[in-house]
Amino acid sequence: MHLFARNHWRGLLPTRLSLFLVLIGLGIVLHVMFDLLPTTLPPAAVYMIIAATGLTLVWQITGTLRSCERNLKGGGDMILYWGCYAASIGAAVVMVINATSLISATTGATPVATPPKLELQVQGDTILIEGFVGFRTHTALLELLQEPQNPYTTLRINSDGGRIYAARAIANALISHDINTEVTDRCASACTLIFLAGQQRYLHKNGKIGFHQYLQTSSIQVLDTANEQEKDRAFFRSRGVSEGFIAEMFQAEHKDIWFPDRATLMAAGIITD
Repeated sequence: MHLFARNHWRGLLPTRLSLFLVLIGLGIVLHVMFDLLPTTLPPAAVYMIIAATGLTLVWQITGTLRSCERNLKGGGDMILYWGCYAASIGAAVVMVINATSLISATTGATPVATPPKLELQVQGDTILIEGFVGFRTHTALLELLQEPQNPYTTLRINSDGGRIYAARAIANALISHDINTEVTDRCASACTLIFLAGQQRYLHKNGKIGFHQYLQTSSIQVLDTANEQEKDRAFFRSRGVSEGFIAEMFQAEHKDIWFPDRATLMAAGIITD
């Protein structure tokens, strides 16, 4: 057994034996072992097990890759060579999952922090959204709207925007529940999508609604801003907004928000009251 372990570490075993028996086969055994471990283990035992399996993984991967390199130099199969690397990455990922799951199960801790649950405030029949609009906003809103005896008729939102996909999802939820919308202070950018979803749309005396072009913030081009703006023009059109206003709504640069006056918003069909 000692000779087998040493030969594997040095990459002297046949590549298929190292890959399928040592790396994959033993990896499956260790994975099952983690699943069978009791949740009453003391922390010291947990970390000893993780350390031991981590060292074992280093031995598994190192020997397998050394064998693959030796096999390739001898004119071996290129597919087998890359298979060794793929399996090594997979084994490392499984090890991380096993370790974090064991820590969580035995200590009650969650190794990876989860964002706190967002809870929206309510005032009578009115739901309040303040600040950044994200997917947690959408989730929190759905929880309220799906209550068995949903008493809510109005959403009051004051926000400078956020994620346009989240705003669209919120808008769809409001439309399906015939919710009215109102702004008491300021609603700009993606917030306008949510406001326009209201069955009745009310702007308070000191309220403002602002429009500007979308901005691609990532260095990697993940969306076509012109196409996204066209989608939201179609949405505004479906909510009864005038074509003249739709033509103007994305004229302002992203850094310069256009806040039309109340008369313009009323004439365009942005606000209904």
